[in-house]
Amino acid sequence: MLLTHLRRVAIAIGLFVTVLLASARPTEPPKVVEAADADLILVDLVTGPTAFVEKSFTKGEYKGVRAAYAKYFEAKHSPILKAGLGDDADAILEWLAANPELKETLLTAIDPDNDNPGGVMGVFRELWKSNPEAVKAHPNLAVATAVVWDNPKGPYDYRGHQVRTRSLLPERMAKVGAVENFKYVIDHATKLKGPHLQLPWEFLVHVVNHRTPEEERDWAVSKYLSHRPGIGTIYKDVEYDMVMLRTQSEVCKLNGKPYTLASIREFGGVCAMQADFTSRVAKSLLVPAEYVGGESNSGGRHAWIMWAEVKAVNKDAVAFTLESFGRYNIDQYYVGTLRNPQTGNEMTDRDLERRLTAVGSSPQNSRQADLLMRAYPIVSEKKEMTTARRLTYLKKVLGLYPMCDSAWTELAALHKDGKLTDPADATELANKAFATFAKFPDFSWTLVDALLTPQKDKGSRTRLFERLVFSYEQLGRPDLACEARMKLVEYQVDAKDHQKAFAGLANTIRKFPSEGRYVPKMMTKLQDVTKDIKGGPDQLARFYLEVLPHIPPKRGDDVSKYCVAMHEQATTYLKENGKMKEAALVEQNLARVKGSGKSIP
Repeated sequence: MLLTHLRRVAIAIGLFVTVLLASARPTEPPKVVEAADADLILVDLVTGPTAFVEKSFTKGEYKGVRAAYAKYFEAKHSPILKAGLGDDADAILEWLAANPELKETLLTAIDPDNDNPGGVMGVFRELWKSNPEAVKAHPNLAVATAVVWDNPKGPYDYRGHQVRTRSLLPERMAKVGAVENFKYVIDHATKLKGPHLQLPWEFLVHVVNHRTPEEERDWAVSKYLSHRPGIGTIYKDVEYDMVMLRTQSEVCKLNGKPYTLASIREFGGVCAMQADFTSRVAKSLLVPAEYVGGESNSGGRHAWIMWAEVKAVNKDAVAFTLESFGRYNIDQYYVGTLRNPQTGNEMTDRDLERRLTAVGSSPQNSRQADLLMRAYPIVSEKKEMTTARRLTYLKKVLGLYPMCDSAWTELAALHKDGKLTDPADATELANKAFATFAKFPDFSWTLVDALLTPQKDKGSRTRLFERLVFSYEQLGRPDLACEARMKLVEYQVDAKDHQKAFAGLANTIRKFPSEGRYVPKMMTKLQDVTKDIKGGPDQLARFYLEVLPHIPPKRGDDVSKYCVAMHEQATTYLKENGKMKEAALVEQNLARVKGSGKSIP
């Protein structure tokens, strides 16, 4: 035990000296930490010498935490990192040691759960060999390129659009990779000057993740550089191919034509081509942008463009807004999905906005909190932390950066698993999450129910969920309002408050009759609730006749499938409950919907 203790103390002292006091002895080589001891670096980072621990959770200490985590990561994954660097490992590692800012940024950018560390270093090796001075001059661009191109799922793949339109894919596309993306930006830096060149790597992953050939990028720059502000509006430059829509892609104006940016603009396409065109033009101009898809309130699929409208960049912040175009309000595309360039996994556009906001508004604090949360599971295991100590750790992280998503997710998990059981604290945290993520309700919604697990008081739960419903309505998010209402109904049914559950569901449906993704589910829930209400089928029959006329009968020029489905659902329920007169009225109205699409009288 004594030897183990002395060994750990030695490592802690070595880390403390090398990371925090390195400037006092600049000529000494860094101490080598073996992989077996790597975890102890993180343990000592947050539980070691008192002064160092306090700094780890203090604002403004990002660089110290980054240096410690990079040291841990290098020791933990040394064989893999060296294998990725191949025969150039010694030279590149020596070069990185001479450029510690770049090295630490690179190693801490690697996502240990989703990235391939060896693959990242392999890409970095390609960039370094092609132009080491450019890598040094543009570290964020190099890091972004490395963490995107290590995974074949990371780069945006637009070949599906070419297949769908039966057009011709340029041969050059297959030859565009990491080096080509990096080199294009470097070679065109003068022409593409602006704040975009100084963006953090978290933004730049949305710039260097495509295979558009150089000649097409040149075309985009020549045509649209002057339109970089508000670039997403060029979505409308691609004329909509109505024939392609009506024939379900059997006949397209792009049939047999080259699938290039210029050709897409000339011949047109449906929303997928419009979004593809706009996103790749934007990326060519160094604007972080992504192709986003989503489901409308009537069930149809659509694609639009999202981009970061960058106003200014400095070392402390990125002034930007995340904008959309082609996200038509009539179809209520509240949430879209895209491919995360770093992980290759699907993510929502709302998560994208929250993550970029974190980096843009508080880059150092958000990154520091993220690194402390990466250390959290290792420290928890090695120190056999009690639940109380885990709670303290998580609250310290949130004190550093209140919007740290991983800290909130862990807090929610501890409550849901029954490890944290204080109902008052749970309610306070739920309210805090609700307030902290007021502009990002999609995330707060994933937390609140789990955080409230210890709160068994019916009144407290009801008040908070009613507040959620009202807030989501005010934010213009009927989808979340409906989700919150259905969760509240679950608690009301458990408490035998069936009439209140019925009234709440009916009220939400009245407010959002056009919400085709949720009204059918809520009506089905109403049918279940009425089974336990005296005279329930009569109430629901009257409600069906009340609400059906308010469901939009058409989507564009076509009869709404959602409206038809709701009438059919009502007819089935009414007949099963002996309401033949009401069922006949609904069938008559359905015939009118199918025949003319006019509003039901």
